[in-house]
Amino acid sequence: MFEWLNELPVAWANNITVVLFVLIAAACFAIPRSSVIADAPTKARWRDLRWWAVALIAVQLGIYVLFR
Repeated sequence: MFEWLNELPVAWANNITVVLFVLIAAACFAIPRSSVIADAPTKARWRDLRWWAVALIAVQLGIYVLFR
């Protein structure tokens, strides 16, 4: 059933992984800001967890690209 998947070059798998990382980072912003910082004592921009998630994804993506 997945024979075609085994025949793909490794470069395709690497590119698909990078695209998935970018899609996950973009999906972080599908969550409204009001629900992300609802319980925060202040509404400061640095408390928005979506930006922290994007920063962590960028670090993970950087490490992935560095070692592929």
